Amino acid sequence: AKLKHITHAEDRPLQSGASGFQHAASALQTAHEHVKGGGHSSHLTMKYDGSPSIVFGHHPETGKFFVASKSAFNKTPKINYTHEDIAKHHSHAPGLMNKLHSALNHLKKIVPKTGVYQGDLMFSDNDEPGSKEERKIGKHGVSFTPNTIQYTAKGDQADKVRKAKLGVVVHTQYHGDTAKAMKADPHPDLHNFKDHPDVWRVSPNHDTKQVHYSDTDQAEFRKHMEAAKKIHDKGGDEMYKAVEPHSGAGGHLEQYINHTVKTDEKPSGEGLSKFITDKYKKASDKLKTPAGQSKKAAESKKHTDYISDNKKHYDNLLKMHNHLQQAKNKLVDVLNQHEGGLEHHIDNKRTNPEGFVVNHSGQPTKLVNRAE
Repeated sequence: AKLKHITHAEDRPLQSGASGFQHAASALQTAHEHVKGGGHSSHLTMKYDGSPSIVFGHHPETGKFFVASKSAFNKTPKINYTHEDIAKHHSHAPGLMNKLHSALNHLKKIVPKTGVYQGDLMFSDNDEPGSKEERKIGKHGVSFTPNTIQYTAKGDQADKVRKAKLGVVVHTQYHGDTAKAMKADPHPDLHNFKDHPDVWRVSPNHDTKQVHYSDTDQAEFRKHMEAAKKIHDKGGDEMYKAVEPHSGAGGHLEQYINHTVKTDEKPSGEGLSKFITDKYKKASDKLKTPAGQSKKAAESKKHTDYISDNKKHYDNLLKMHNHLQQAKNKLVDVLNQHEGGLEHHIDNKRTNPEGFVVNHSGQPTKLVNRAE
């Protein structure tokens, strides 16, 4: 209902089994058709490396304009109508507080009279001088670094960025009569937003007419999708049921995949066993009593014995995961041909955009080359 996290396409089967695979396959196919057809809409968007994620607009219950961080979705929401609210809620985080002060001053200049939205903040007039976030004017344009990626605008865009007091990418709209009932919509209606020189607003919609999706690239995508589906069909319920003890959001399988991204190892059932063994060993080493250590060792053995007994299913699931990832990476490679009018750098080296998002069946799915 609230946008707090976006799932990688290939991780959906690790989280939700067969239904997760069906959603991942459909989302990737949707992106494939969108790119092939040269689409330009909110069905496929660029993922911007902004910070923080901000929620703003006119509160559905009070009608008053507000700004907030993701803490708008806390059990006790932190909603800021005034600068005093911001100071009260966020004095522990001066950087965030300064950005929210700027957002409160300037976003009201462009938002419609109703509606709640979410987006990424790209820069503000309260960014500390000398910090990495501060906009820098150079020979080739104006640069800003909201998080990890440094963005550089050129030409007319550079002039707009230089003159603006705030930069934002709006990617989500919320619908609902109460804050609790609000649900995220990845297809925001931005037609009623006003233009104002104090706010630089860029659309996340990715224009795939600007990329070339060759027959070779399309064949590569289909090859991996077909291989993934073959494993899904052959493994069936038996495979997904076998791996249930380690699946689910935040489960051992998802943790292990994140680990392999860092180590660059090829995921396997054997690798998962080692990952779990190491995890329990670290937990055991922190314990002081032999009884506690013995209990951890027994829990670890229970996991690894189970994986060994079902190794075929774990290996097949992880092969399927790899094929989905390879299909996704091919789409990302093609989409990277168009940078959305901005140059991207990390540590002064040219890089690609952070990634992309395909919005399918009301849910966003992340298309990111994790190795990069």
